[in-house]
Amino acid sequence: MNRVEIADGHLAYDDLGSGSPVVLLHDGTLDRRVWRPQLTAFPGYRLLVLDARGHGESATPTQPYQRADDVIALLDHLDLPAAFLIGQSMGGTTALDTALDHPDRVTGVVASGCGTSQQYWRGAFLVDLLRRQFEAARRRDTVEYVELFLRMWVDGPTRRPDEVPAGVRESCRIMAMSTAARHSRPDPVLPGRAADSWQRLPGLTVPLLLLTAELDCPDVHEMAERVVAAVPHAESRRVPGAGHMLNLERPDIFTAAVLGFLDTARVG
Repeated sequence: MNRVEIADGHLAYDDLGSGSPVVLLHDGTLDRRVWRPQLTAFPGYRLLVLDARGHGESATPTQPYQRADDVIALLDHLDLPAAFLIGQSMGGTTALDTALDHPDRVTGVVASGCGTSQQYWRGAFLVDLLRRQFEAARRRDTVEYVELFLRMWVDGPTRRPDEVPAGVRESCRIMAMSTAARHSRPDPVLPGRAADSWQRLPGLTVPLLLLTAELDCPDVHEMAERVVAAVPHAESRRVPGAGHMLNLERPDIFTAAVLGFLDTARVG
């Protein structure tokens, strides 16, 4: 593990391979271990696998911050002028925030299963489970909190837990329990967001690929479609038969799509 010192602690990251730099940004509640299927899949690229603040081995935040600024702190620490950003879910919104606020530091973005960081949830499935998860957090019932996380973001609205690849669900459970044990606070400090992200999307100039999974929540599909519609040069792809944890459920398709994007954007 490598460290970047920040005002209220540190950011943990791995530095693997060599070549054009690529920052991997994980889902909320999980940590950088989610990228294990991709760690040897990008020859010719230097992978910087970051734990977001409040996740994994990074520090628990104690003062206001923005996740995009943490990405820039990593690039500054390594004296890198710019990098590709590959993010899933929360990591995807972080990548888009960084591209909006620091476009000169971003070579290209792959975002999976997300819209911008100004997210909204309207469907009954998510609204009900988010309410129950909030109540579990208030009771400090970690087991229930994590199970509700798995129902929303691993199983999704159309599958029972036993219909999800068992290894994927268990891996996510372990990471989520670790995050809860290490970073749970009665008064959590939440990150800021890029201002007016939906309105600013048409001005996004970096190459962008937006991936979605067929079995993800309709709210995610709607927000992803809004991003693609707003960014004239954006590419998009929907993967059939997979849920929100696309890089774990279909690492073959995810990795091939990302590698093709990286190779094309690097040449261009």
